[in-house]
Amino acid sequence: MRTVLIIAIACLATLPACQRKDGVASLRLKDNSAAVALLQKVNTAARECWIKSKDKDFRKYALIPELDTRAGRPRILVVEKKTAQGLPQFVIEADGNPAKILAYGPLGQSSLSGRINSDIAHWASGGTGCNARA
Repeated sequence: MRTVLIIAIACLATLPACQRKDGVASLRLKDNSAAVALLQKVNTAARECWIKSKDKDFRKYALIPELDTRAGRPRILVVEKKTAQGLPQFVIEADGNPAKILAYGPLGQSSLSGRINSDIAHWASGGTGCNARA
């Protein structure tokens, strides 16, 4: 009982940090609309050029877009199909307005890195199609 009381007091003590001066609770959400829009373009192109085209370099991978986020950065995960719940092999994130892309992961140090970076830069700058090659 005493532990429950201590936890309850600790929880109540943190509530003022989430309240505005008028007493209404608030949570600041980041506007990621520019980043989401950019990643939607990259996701669409990557899905067409890497996955749906059955490109031999990307046969064993799948894309998992995580674009619907208001707390945190929207991102696209490149995962191995057979272990889709495992660690991503590559992450493409966007943030800011104007949006900037950050990409990282093991595929960034592989023989595909030049092509991946070239494709992403092409699509992020407004390019279309699957013609970007390293």
